[in-house]
Amino acid sequence: MSFTRTVLALSLLLSATLPAVAAGALRSEVQVAAAIVTLGDFYPDAGPLAATPLFRAPDLGTRGTVPAAMVAERARAAGYAAAGTDGLRQVTVERLAVTIGTSELETAIRAALVERHPQLDPEALEITFTGTPEMIRADASIPDPLRVTAINWHPASGRLSARLQIHTGTRLESRQVTGTATEMATVFAAAAPLDRGAIVTAADLKPHRIPRNRLTGQQVADMAAIAGLAARRSIRPGRPLMKTDFEEPTLVRRGDKVTLYYRVAGMTLTTIGQALANGTDGDVIDVLNLQSRRTVSGTVKARGQVEVGLARHRMAQLQETIR
Repeated sequence: MSFTRTVLALSLLLSATLPAVAAGALRSEVQVAAAIVTLGDFYPDAGPLAATPLFRAPDLGTRGTVPAAMVAERARAAGYAAAGTDGLRQVTVERLAVTIGTSELETAIRAALVERHPQLDPEALEITFTGTPEMIRADASIPDPLRVTAINWHPASGRLSARLQIHTGTRLESRQVTGTATEMATVFAAAAPLDRGAIVTAADLKPHRIPRNRLTGQQVADMAAIAGLAARRSIRPGRPLMKTDFEEPTLVRRGDKVTLYYRVAGMTLTTIGQALANGTDGDVIDVLNLQSRRTVSGTVKARGQVEVGLARHRMAQLQETIR
């Protein structure tokens, strides 16, 4: 959430949670974002006098109390005659603050890097800091209390240093942070162990991020590129997958019984054969015709299916052979 939205949200929360009060009534609890507490903060019906300053607010993110009689006295002195204590002895005043931590620093630095390097994908940037940055309380009355004033980044090594300017109530503070900013790329890894020969589906894969400068073109960056292929070897989960880890699935194995399809002259004749070699889709392999005892060459078309082409003049011989 941006700092502007944070301040708006705090204001809405304040207006929604504070109870309605009658004219001239004093609030028992006051929440402010600014450094000064005004007459209108104590008395919501103060009208034109609402902006009149009465007290200095507590430190950012802290609470304090002020005697109700003193609040009423100062309000009347400022011209608000209806001011009273409404039976209260004291009023609690809280100074709202925006807490700036690791997440907010990452967001600001990511935006600054993309502004200086428009070709970067902000979602691909992975930022880490040297040590744990100190939590900082910033002025909630300022729309953008955190600003990156200088940044130095080496894309090859990822080394990063940035100077920050933060509104902390009464002054601007400068902070220096160091760390790394690495542009990442998404490849895929096995979600669970894959056995050799297993056919890969989308459910078998999970995204895995690696530094973009480590991409070689061999990692699997497109799930569709390997869907339906078979694992060439056993694959352990978590490791970035390589294209060489996969191959077309073996549809016919040596020694398997297969169906031989002879397609000639608009006719299809079938017989049983025995594969003499392994074959994937489209491979040409030798098959022993178990009826004629002849070895023929055919193209693997599907699991356990091999297609053999014959010339027209051998049609009669073929029909005689397979009867």
